[in-house]
Amino acid sequence: VGSGIVINGQLVYGHDGFAGELGHVIVERNGRLCGCGRKGCLEAYCSATGVARTAKERLEQSKEPSLLRAITDRPIESKDVYDAAVKGDKIALEIFEFTGKLLGEALADFVAFSAPEAIILFGGLTKSGEYIMKPVREALDNTVLRIWKGKVKVLVSELKDSDAAVLGASALGWEA
Repeated sequence: VGSGIVINGQLVYGHDGFAGELGHVIVERNGRLCGCGRKGCLEAYCSATGVARTAKERLEQSKEPSLLRAITDRPIESKDVYDAAVKGDKIALEIFEFTGKLLGEALADFVAFSAPEAIILFGGLTKSGEYIMKPVREALDNTVLRIWKGKVKVLVSELKDSDAAVLGASALGWEA
């Protein structure tokens, strides 16, 4: 879960170039181990690998039927969860609800200290459309401070995946 903060058209770098690491805020105290070494980071829950981990955990904790149980020859991926959700799989739909709620609540916290006009989401999970966006928007709306309720747009980036890295690197060069 990468992130950046843009204020008045300028990317905020912080004193060391690492400002805006929303993916590594804690959303679950003593939660899952994150690749950064901390426990409970947003990244460990709301990334594509986080969705796959949630699926694995849910299937282990429940005997409830799911299309995801048929995947036995390889690890479950977030795309599998999406495919199952499209077919109405209850566990897959619950995974998107859980993930979207965590992300929306984290975004509400971000709004509390930054008051952005908009939050623009990008990446693999956004390809699941309203399966992820609806619970994100609902959780944000349900937990944001009243003064910002209904004021912050949550959008999906229109950039193509292949263009994002090139544009980001170009922007860094342009500012240098």
